[in-house]
Amino acid sequence: MNSRTLINLLLLLMLLAFISFYVNTKNKTIDVQRLTSLSLEAINNIRIPRNDNADIILQKSTSPGGEAAWHMVRPYAIKAHQFRVNTLLALSQTPVDESYDIQTLNLEHYALDKPRARIIFNSTEISFGKSNPLNNKRYLMSGDRLVLVNDESYPLVSAQAATFVDLSLLSGKKITALTLPDLEIKQTETAHWKSTSGTLTDNALSADQIQTLLENWRSAQAFAVHKYMPRKKLGMIEITLSDSIINFELSDDEPWLILARPELGIEYHLDSSLKKKLFAPFDPISAPTEAMPTQTETSGVSDA
Repeated sequence: MNSRTLINLLLLLMLLAFISFYVNTKNKTIDVQRLTSLSLEAINNIRIPRNDNADIILQKSTSPGGEAAWHMVRPYAIKAHQFRVNTLLALSQTPVDESYDIQTLNLEHYALDKPRARIIFNSTEISFGKSNPLNNKRYLMSGDRLVLVNDESYPLVSAQAATFVDLSLLSGKKITALTLPDLEIKQTETAHWKSTSGTLTDNALSADQIQTLLENWRSAQAFAVHKYMPRKKLGMIEITLSDSIINFELSDDEPWLILARPELGIEYHLDSSLKKKLFAPFDPISAPTEAMPTQTETSGVSDA
């Protein structure tokens, strides 16, 4: 075997070795340590402890069609803000580079002897300590381990319970009747829509106007939800859905529109520009109330 053949053989062996190394490295599973050992699919309950037994409890439910959605159980029984719940869930999957045994540490140095906030995924608890001023990372404790991670969920975990309420007023549900301060819309026995006005005779809505108004309510979203605060009542709204009746208290329209649900203890804050879409062509605040009601029946397709 001459030298050239030997060199070619060595080059071939080196190439085969490199290919084998590359394939094995590519197919090798990377073992990433995470803040918890839970999978996202396994988490069906989230609890955020609060003082005075005012814990926030979120639960996952599955519809008959197999779609999963999160609802708040306490303190408000209502659909939860799905994006914000997913932000909480992402915390459980946070990658961890290093962790330390808490038995060897003084938790007071990290503000974990009295945690600033806590969250519990199923039965796995995560406690929030202080931030490291050098890198702005936060000290967290999970089980018997302390970690220092980039954490953006602390403001959310510390937020008021209403922050986790879905911003949609009706969640897109079908409306079967709508009663505004100066307008009533409902279906007749023949599936036509009828509008009843308490003011002027020319304020009756056409079929297209009725459908537009119903769709505006179905798709309406607040920019924020807050704990209910009693204010002067400006009117009441009753919305009949296929499975329930929802009542809103109109309590303010400047500088924004506030629709409250006192029985739940929450209020929706909407941009004031939505007043035109939700109440037009009627003004629920300034419309006169002494005029004789008129009634006009309009034909149109049923609310989808």
